[in-house]
Amino acid sequence: MRRSVLALAGLLALPAAAAAQDPIPGQLPPARFAVTPFVGIRVPYSAGNAYLFTPEGGQYVIDEERGGGPVVGLEAQARLRGPVSLLGSIAFSDAGSTDIALISPEDGTQIPLRADNPSTWMGKLAVAYRLPEPRPDNRRFRPAGYLVAGPALVRTDQHDDEGLGGDLSGASNHWGLNLGVHTATTLGSPRLALHFGIEDYLTFWDTDRLAEQEAAAYAIHFGEGTLVDFDYSSSNLVVLRAGLSFRFR
Repeated sequence: MRRSVLALAGLLALPAAAAAQDPIPGQLPPARFAVTPFVGIRVPYSAGNAYLFTPEGGQYVIDEERGGGPVVGLEAQARLRGPVSLLGSIAFSDAGSTDIALISPEDGTQIPLRADNPSTWMGKLAVAYRLPEPRPDNRRFRPAGYLVAGPALVRTDQHDDEGLGGDLSGASNHWGLNLGVHTATTLGSPRLALHFGIEDYLTFWDTDRLAEQEAAAYAIHFGEGTLVDFDYSSSNLVVLRAGLSFRFR
């Protein structure tokens, strides 16, 4: 008799337990796997100063303002355990141009220049942590928030032009750290979500490689023997993005 009562109590408790596991109405339900195509924009940035030395002994400070540009990419996310998931993404940005000023340290005169930005690939493999949900309220949409962190790789593809020489043409790889904040809200179906994010690719530049490329480019104007030296090693590439997530439970 006692066992029968316990079994009956267990059966009565099952619906309540199942209801407790259901997501709050309007809340984004968890998913085992999600794929998110996205578009966005890479914010313009200034990396820092570099120095140009001409064969005749002239010196200039290179001040660059690198333009932003559109971004398109794809991200995949797999839940590991609880609020923790693993995600990876790849994005492409064919940015516009860079405004350059060669500044003479002697008299402050400037030589304005403009150069095309290289095509940029950005990839990451990161861990995402889903923030605790807020208390229940009457909102129709309850966005889910994620904190993202992990290693990244930034690849710049210089324009292939035989006239510029082998030092300038070709690609260069730069390791970095991706830090981001993502948010997603359901679109009325557990399989679809609207996804927004802001990411910072803290990039550690291969300055030796970049110095060779820059020197080869400036040598067209100043002659063979032109040298470039960088006084920075890292900068922040900020990306604002929006996408549509396809979620699989």
